[in-house]
Amino acid sequence: TIMLAAPTAPDHRLPMVAARSRGFLYSVGLLGVTGERESLAETATALAARLKAITDVPVLVGVGVSNAEQAYQATRVADGVIQGASMVRRLMDGGADAVGVYVAEVRAAIDM
Repeated sequence: TIMLAAPTAPDHRLPMVAARSRGFLYSVGLLGVTGERESLAETATALAARLKAITDVPVLVGVGVSNAEQAYQATRVADGVIQGASMVRRLMDGGADAVGVYVAEVRAAIDM
């Protein structure tokens, strides 16, 4: 079970969410509609830091992580990122090869 933690969750609720998560804990980066953003929301790294402080389960940031630079920013606090909209856009615009190139860019940024 992958549990989701929202930026609006009170501190007392987060340990309960983390305790029920298996595999990883999905740190929802922002409130609102999913999709690509020009910048990473401050709530993305703030929530990831709150979660990392209370669990050993890997924390991945999703919703609003739109490019390699934002993935780098998120992984300075979190264990990884989830990038749905940016992957789908690249798949639609350039096919599977474009997704492969993008994944390599993100991986290189995260490894810096």
